[in-house]
Amino acid sequence: MKNNNSMTATLKYALTSDKKMVLLAKFVQGKKLDEALRMLEFTPKRAAKILYKVITSAAANAVNNAKASKDGLFVETVFVGRGPKIKRMRFASRSRAHHYVKHRSFVRVVLNSK
Repeated sequence: MKNNNSMTATLKYALTSDKKMVLLAKFVQGKKLDEALRMLEFTPKRAAKILYKVITSAAANAVNNAKASKDGLFVETVFVGRGPKIKRMRFASRSRAHHYVKHRSFVRVVLNSK
C-alpha cells in the first residue's frame, strides 16, 4: 500500500461525520495536488476546509521529508474512518431532555508522485 515515494498525513477526531467526509474524499481521490486543492477551496462545505488542511499537510510532508517535487504529486487515496461519538443532551421545556450525538471521523491522506 505505501511505497517509497508516497507520503501521508493523518487527522484524528475531525469535527465532522464520516459520511460527510467520504463524499469529499471520493471527490478529490486520484486528482493532481493543485487541482484537488483548488476544488476543495471553492467547495461550500465545512468538511472541505478540514480535508484541504490535511492534504496541504501531506504535501508539506512530501516536500520537506521526502524531498519530492510539489508539481508531480497527486492524491492517491483518502481513507476516512468513523471516530468516537460524543453523546450530549439539551434540556427542553416541561422537564424534558433532547439527546443528540456529535460525530467524529479519522482522515488519512496518501500522496504519491508520478
